[in-house]
Amino acid sequence: MTLFQLEVFLKVVETKSFTKAGEQIGLSQSAVSQAVAALESELNIKLLNRHRNGVSLTKVGERITSLIRDLITIKTKIINEATGITELETGTIRIGSISGMSAKLLPGMISSFKKRFPGVEVVLYEGSYEEVKNWLKLSAVDVGVVTEEKSEFEFIPLLQDKMVVFVPENHPLSHQSYIEVKAIAGEPFIMPKECSHIIRDIFKEQGLSPNTHFEVSDIATIMAMVQVGVGNTILPELAIPSTLSKVTASYLNPQVYQNLGLEVRSTEYTNPAITAFIHEAQEFTKNLSLKLFNSYHSVILKKGK
Repeated sequence: MTLFQLEVFLKVVETKSFTKAGEQIGLSQSAVSQAVAALESELNIKLLNRHRNGVSLTKVGERITSLIRDLITIKTKIINEATGITELETGTIRIGSISGMSAKLLPGMISSFKKRFPGVEVVLYEGSYEEVKNWLKLSAVDVGVVTEEKSEFEFIPLLQDKMVVFVPENHPLSHQSYIEVKAIAGEPFIMPKECSHIIRDIFKEQGLSPNTHFEVSDIATIMAMVQVGVGNTILPELAIPSTLSKVTASYLNPQVYQNLGLEVRSTEYTNPAITAFIHEAQEFTKNLSLKLFNSYHSVILKKGK
């Protein structure tokens, strides 16, 4: 088994094709196939399922792929240490983000990173938390931008996001800056799928259960449903649209936060590009809450309690 075989195998996994992998690394389709076959023979297991339209990982292939990526990462760290790299000029970082944070958190974070490291390519994937977690597990992404949950990965906190109650503008509680969860517990509730775990915990801590009529993923759809009076909802402040129409926002009483941050397989084996992104994300988010939410604080807190 050689590092060359491992790298060829990873390229096949990435492109899902022996031919495309060969084109990208300058080998014939036959040479790529032979390298992967030799690796499978050495390990005495089947790593790939061959199909007419390409290839896919076997179950054991999925588990081994993440370990192979770790090996290649270690190889990169060894090379970087040996060559004495002091300035990051090239590289690629693949980011997986839950959809609710992509619009407001990531553009500024990525822009700040690119200004410092213009030669590093940034690739962004959006999905649910479960999808991001699976991408990390398979090493399809290098870092996840997520909310904190129990996970096998290493979580790096960035900021706390307040949870906000949204009701229609003609709701009896619309004038209040703060709303207790018990005040809306009996009313129709629209459950955001991406933060359902924290919302259910909020109700549970008060000995209550949400009167869930709908479970919806898309923030715009949730807000549209609140606008027409279908129900109330609770969302993290970071997910609030730039403009609010026919709805009002109030903080929870007592206030509740969710932790936002980065997840990586291990900070011990991150490559220089990922390490630099983590540092830049931490610097960028130090004052983000004040900059990003000032308008919402003024709108919410100016209302009478």
